[in-house]
Amino acid sequence: MIHDELRPGDLLPPQRDLARALNVSRATLREALSILATLGEIVPKENGRGFLCADPTETPATPSWRFAARYPLTEVYQFRYVVESYAAELAAISHTGDEIETLRGTIVAFRKAALAEDLMAYVQADFDFHHLVMSIGRNKLLVDMHQTFASVLLESQRLIAGRRGNLLIAVQEHDHILQAIAMRDPDGARYYMRKHLSMAASRAGLPLSEVP
Repeated sequence: MIHDELRPGDLLPPQRDLARALNVSRATLREALSILATLGEIVPKENGRGFLCADPTETPATPSWRFAARYPLTEVYQFRYVVESYAAELAAISHTGDEIETLRGTIVAFRKAALAEDLMAYVQADFDFHHLVMSIGRNKLLVDMHQTFASVLLESQRLIAGRRGNLLIAVQEHDHILQAIAMRDPDGARYYMRKHLSMAASRAGLPLSEVP
């Protein structure tokens, strides 16, 4: 829509009008605008009121990390590497059959979004999978911590999706995590979560060593 109906430098319509035209809620629209900004498709006006359609010839090859002033992206992945791998280990010990089926559902949604190159649905399914793993681990502090930093973690996942490439690679990595959890293999769940996060960091161009 942006490139079909707007030219570089054009101001996007007000959110109220956009939401009505697209038949979506304001919350859904804000989420979509945030993703488009991460991907460099739109840029905020200097006064912070509204967005402009970006010029493709001036769009950086890699999306920017908007939390850079507070949380370096490397530290975000270090945090995830430690916390989420332990949560996966706990999930392998404590899950129920229904929880495994719910996790399988997120993988189905994840794969569908990857095949359709629907980045908004892709990022949401990615986040949902990781949050479910945290919840299944039965550690309330870990769950609350993940929820507290949800915006930062979700943005780190958007950043990777914004680099495109083969979106199905990450789906495969999540499937390995799921299989280890389902088999009640805590060592395997920890290993595959760490391997996935190492690979995700690598896709973001970060020096986080891959698990051997």
